[in-house]
Amino acid sequence: MGAVRPPRCLECGCEAVVPGRPLGLHGHGTRARSLLGPESPGLRPREEEILLRRYLCQRCGAVLVVGPHEVLPGLRYRATAVVIALAQLAEGWSSVVIRQQVSSQKILGHEGRRSWRAPARWARRAQHLWPWIRAGPEAPAETLALRAVRALASRAPAPTGRLLEDALSGAQLGGPRV
Repeated sequence: MGAVRPPRCLECGCEAVVPGRPLGLHGHGTRARSLLGPESPGLRPREEEILLRRYLCQRCGAVLVVGPHEVLPGLRYRATAVVIALAQLAEGWSSVVIRQQVSSQKILGHEGRRSWRAPARWARRAQHLWPWIRAGPEAPAETLALRAVRALASRAPAPTGRLLEDALSGAQLGGPRV
């Protein structure tokens, strides 16, 4: 539990562990979370459930939820699925084909068979999902997706020159997400 404990509270800045003092962040149980999408390019999309650790700040009462970088705030899709979708959107793939690559959902309504709005929405939210991405001025979703994928690829620890592979590698940096 201590290996994933955040170093400090994000709300008040209280230090989690100070030698000789009581813990600032106490373990506060777990929370189940479902993740959708493939684990890597080329694999079938699937749904799985993981447990996220929760911590309670003893100073301000904030609850922090900690999970791997595959868990993105406010999304059911894993980071890998989002990066794949952004790369394909940037390359001009149709949203229907993108859905087949990253979504495990098989029951679709009439509108769902014709288009999927999630990739364009993810492109507009990329700078919130990965704070180091600077989206710049408003632009078409394909342009925003390309900017996001390039920004993620620029953080790859060992660049390969393959945009999608480097973007996936760059998206994984930073340890657990709080």
